[in-house]
Amino acid sequence: MADFKQAGGPPSDPAGPPPAYPAQPGQPTYPQPPPYQAQPGAVPMQGPYVAQSSAHTVVVTQPGYAVPGPLPGSTCRYQQHPMLIICQHCNATVTTTTTYEVGLLTWAATGLICLFGCWLGCCLIPFCVDAAKDVTHTCPNCNQLCGKFRHFS
Repeated sequence: MADFKQAGGPPSDPAGPPPAYPAQPGQPTYPQPPPYQAQPGAVPMQGPYVAQSSAHTVVVTQPGYAVPGPLPGSTCRYQQHPMLIICQHCNATVTTTTTYEVGLLTWAATGLICLFGCWLGCCLIPFCVDAAKDVTHTCPNCNQLCGKFRHFS
């Protein structure tokens, strides 16, 4: 504790201003700015605002943000990932089961790779990449086809 006091420890009054730094040689000293004066017609500052209690409850929601809910399976636009839908066959709220099938994008990518001279085996890579395939969405409850996502429709 004594070392702390010798090293210029904390001031005895923590609510007061911090101590001034000692002047450094070669550094210019600047004068203190004049104190601020009240503007004509300004309202003097008052204490902190205290809200008055009332019997009304106000709920404020952020605009433009909605909690995603289940979509009707017959009208939604399917994507490459499983989706939360209301099945049009059994009316259950489910997350679809997805399976990947070879589609037109897979064959087009294979043709382009062959066209550029990679016909020895590299042209088969699109058949191993799920992002290049079409996606079939089925209901895990009733195992009926709900919809398909195709890259080229």
